[in-house]
Amino acid sequence: MATPLLLMATLMTGYVHADPLQRIYNDWQVSCDNLNHCSARSSQDSQGLVLQLTRDAGPEGRASVSIDYQRNSDEQSSDIAIANRLTLNGKTLNFNRREWDVSKKHIASINRVVVNEFVNSIRDGSSIQLSGKLDSQQSTRPSISLNGLKAALLAIDQQQSREGTKTAWASRGNKAASTVPPAPAAPLLPHFNEPHPLTDGEISAITQNTATNIENNDCSLDPSEREVHLFPLSNEKALMTVNCDMGAYNLYVLGYIVSRQAPYKSDNLVLNMPFKSGDDDQPPELINADFDEKTGILSIFDKGRGLGDCGVSSRWLFDGKAFRLAAYASEPSCDGYSKSGQWPVLWVTRFQ
Repeated sequence: MATPLLLMATLMTGYVHADPLQRIYNDWQVSCDNLNHCSARSSQDSQGLVLQLTRDAGPEGRASVSIDYQRNSDEQSSDIAIANRLTLNGKTLNFNRREWDVSKKHIASINRVVVNEFVNSIRDGSSIQLSGKLDSQQSTRPSISLNGLKAALLAIDQQQSREGTKTAWASRGNKAASTVPPAPAAPLLPHFNEPHPLTDGEISAITQNTATNIENNDCSLDPSEREVHLFPLSNEKALMTVNCDMGAYNLYVLGYIVSRQAPYKSDNLVLNMPFKSGDDDQPPELINADFDEKTGILSIFDKGRGLGDCGVSSRWLFDGKAFRLAAYASEPSCDGYSKSGQWPVLWVTRFQ
């Protein structure tokens, strides 16, 4: 009887845990967080034309669609809105202004019925193009490749357990919408209790007894340039960071959890992910790390390139024993779409 009871409890409360999903399907990128909120967007060189779909978990999950033309050029000075210039496989796409939010370079809708109808209309297409006169600097016509869209939609159906239901985007069936499970609950993190500040005596003793004994021979920075920073984590422990390597736009840091009393024991700071974040499944490195002593949050910001349109960022809360993941965002496509730090979110939590 234990298994059915456990299954019933799970169905009543939603998923206990959902692993995030982020994957590239040809010219489409899918990102789903641990609450099964999913987005799919075109991620190829489209001359600034980008289509994005989003969907929440659950039978009545909210959905949205948007098409944006991001290119900055004289061509955009035209008074013709992109809604009047988009074609699907050479045929004009029509947008009812009562159902769509339309501006010069933007088209969007949050009406679930409209979104579903739009997905149905483009799912088997090959490309969406922007007709009209080309910018003098453009050699190819702005377009959105639909290669990989069906696989992206299927991935979202699978992530949200919609396969075979009337709500599915790619694998529609006759099962009722009520069979789609609700969104999982966000993990609950404890409140951080701000500790006593480090005294000058503690800082001196930890630096002399711990920092001098740390093995950091793999660092590229000269020992004289390896700045050491200390932060209180609790009344018994402190966080010590040592600047190790400097790139063009990333600073690599070594982290240690040290005791605030003799004999000043130190342990390497290892951040354990609650889900697999890559093929190598290695713990995140401390890159451009910053610690907030008031909130107990350690922030990491790893830029994929100087523009900041791709990379990984995460926030970690010290719970009294270890750092736990509080937030995680990732943008693998370095295509200029995402602004610096505004990347797809894969992990969200609640705080006590």
